[in-house]
Amino acid sequence: MIKIDIAENITKRVDIPRVQALKAVDEILEKMKEALARGERIEIRGFGVFQKKMRKQSVGRDILRSKTIAIPETYTIKFKPGIAMKVLD
Repeated sequence: MIKIDIAENITKRVDIPRVQALKAVDEILEKMKEALARGERIEIRGFGVFQKKMRKQSVGRDILRSKTIAIPETYTIKFKPGIAMKVLD
């Protein structure tokens, strides 16, 4: 499923124009990105939690040159599924 599919589903269920639904999806995603950039935790009940986490520095391997390289620490986004999502078999 891609962003336009989400907008299409909203259009069908809420009976609004596709352009408005797409703008709504874009706005939600933009606000989520901004919140994560500020380090805020996003919890969507029944779906899961998004959180910005620091990934520690590690050592990688350059296979072509047979050398080890340092991978610097960086931020990444972690997703922890909610209980309802864990039982989707």
